[in-house]
Amino acid sequence: MIAAERALHTRASLSGRLHVWEQDGVLAVRATDPELSFLSAVSGVTAATLPAAVDLLHAPVWGEAGPALVLPDGLAPASGLVPAGVRPLAVKRLAAEAATDPDVVETDEGFLDVLLAGYEVSGAVAALIAAEHGRPEVRRFLLSDDGAPIAAAAMSVHGEVAVLGGASTTRAHRGKGAQPRLLAHRLRIATDAGCTMAVATAGPGSVSAANLRKAGFRLHLRTAWVKSA
Repeated sequence: MIAAERALHTRASLSGRLHVWEQDGVLAVRATDPELSFLSAVSGVTAATLPAAVDLLHAPVWGEAGPALVLPDGLAPASGLVPAGVRPLAVKRLAAEAATDPDVVETDEGFLDVLLAGYEVSGAVAALIAAEHGRPEVRRFLLSDDGAPIAAAAMSVHGEVAVLGGASTTRAHRGKGAQPRLLAHRLRIATDAGCTMAVATAGPGSVSAANLRKAGFRLHLRTAWVKSA
């Protein structure tokens, strides 16, 4: 799972709007915009690096908005921290994947418009999504219905790991299987690119998490820990 977390960590650096670094064997992301403070986290932690992770959590570099300490199942910090929800990490070992979808095209044209329309966000969150998905390292895909784009999804490759990034469907076309199709398409593209693993994140109990499970991903239920009030 560390390889998966490292790939996500690398992906986070693409936006240029987050401070991303590694320290004492653990991974750190600090949001510089208060509106994005929920992204500040310490991850990539093992039993051996847990003390260093806790020390980093209490470092002055974070300012007022402290990060979450994201730990794998079975690992818990010492007293002084409280659980603050689950952050699933979806991982799949790639093998023979389905054929690509004829209704999906890889394109820059209109991609961000569809992605942001599907997310229905604004402000700093929208700016972060646009910055990350505008980078040349990111591959951008659109699914069309009767010639009109209805859903968008992205992917980036980090060594042998494919990170399945932002994905959204416009409101009028949700619940019709757009995202499973984009998911299957990207898995085939990742396999063709020489990747042996695909990684994604999703909210606990979300439709995205269900789609990932159906596609053969294993969901690791990492727990976020924060300083007690």
